[in-house]
Amino acid sequence: MKRNVILATLFALAALIPAQSESTVPSIDVQVKNLAQRYNEVEAQLDRSVRYASRDDKGNTEQAWFNGADDLIKLAVESRDGSKRELTEYFALDFENDYDGMFMLMRKETPAPDGGVQVEESRKYFGEGKRGGNGLLIRELRKSAHFKPGEPTDTVRTPNVVVDLSKKKNQPTEDELREMLNAPTKMAEELRKGAPDSDPFANIKGDSDKYRVIHGSASSDGRFAIALGFARESVDWNALIDHYFSNEPETYRAEGDEGVRNHVVDLAQKKILGETGAAWDGTRRRYNHPECVVTWSPDSSVFVQLLANKWSSDDCVAGKIVSGPRFVGAVNLLKPLSPKIYAFVKKPFDREEGGALSFYNEKVTNDGAVDMEAAEYESSGDRKGDTNFRVNVRLRLRETPQGLSIEGVKMRRLPNER
Repeated sequence: MKRNVILATLFALAALIPAQSESTVPSIDVQVKNLAQRYNEVEAQLDRSVRYASRDDKGNTEQAWFNGADDLIKLAVESRDGSKRELTEYFALDFENDYDGMFMLMRKETPAPDGGVQVEESRKYFGEGKRGGNGLLIRELRKSAHFKPGEPTDTVRTPNVVVDLSKKKNQPTEDELREMLNAPTKMAEELRKGAPDSDPFANIKGDSDKYRVIHGSASSDGRFAIALGFARESVDWNALIDHYFSNEPETYRAEGDEGVRNHVVDLAQKKILGETGAAWDGTRRRYNHPECVVTWSPDSSVFVQLLANKWSSDDCVAGKIVSGPRFVGAVNLLKPLSPKIYAFVKKPFDREEGGALSFYNEKVTNDGAVDMEAAEYESSGDRKGDTNFRVNVRLRLRETPQGLSIEGVKMRRLPNER
């Protein structure tokens, strides 16, 4: 699988990357909080996800869950040996980029001499290290508890013990780390070779002939996503299969097609709700430097779709969904904000070029507040890669009779070094 090759390369390159300032890296607590939130989001949508499973005559099972965007959201492996039971579960912020954040739960149940059960649990959090490098074990919590015969074996009241990861013996080797990160997608791929055990989307057609979902764009509750579509009614999807990634399901590319449109879709009904106004031309989240980053509010009602690139963003739009579901509409952020940002930092703005800003999605709230960052970088010359300026931008999206609008834009200058 090409992803495994990429991941191995990232591990090799990590050692060559200069150490970053600790202030540029999200704190361990923040990363762990994000993974815990993702765990709760995934658990809440499992009953409306596609599930693949295998089971042998000993009762050993493997299960993989995929959301309506065809993204892996959870993998679980359970093994039994007589009265012994072991369970391992994997969750990630995005399994295609699991080195950016993955959670691994391991639980062992062993019969105790008194007829009770001894339970050992480990919770491993993988993410970005304090001094750079991702796909690292950043925190591990362990629990150990003895339960009397007939007593519920829930460890919720058992205190965690924090593992000292500064000790070399508590850190996995590079090979062990790579194996843990690769394991979920490898097992999920094998499970997908068979028919799903359950598929709530199987008998729903909706507008599915008109779009293909962009991977990694699903809302946090798995109900909505952003999709590749076209201005034309009829689409020959077979002609758009991306053969470079042909070993991955649902991979399409329409590079250079002026008819590309991006849709907001209701995954449960496979229904197009509206257009975002952006034009990402494939179903992969990333193609080398170009990347489609979709940030949703916690309640999945507001989103920002950013088309990022190496030196500047190609586009940035925001949209809102209300009950129904009904798509209120979308508004472009890059075009109206660019001249405002250049004016704020007192730099000349080239209206023909439209500026050269890189946007970063930071936070989107349920009430339509958007907190993001904009920066300008030198793309060539002696100062190539240097930051010219960085600005924090806060705004609010308002629903109006004409659609969505931008209000209350506030800016503040940030240090050039992240």
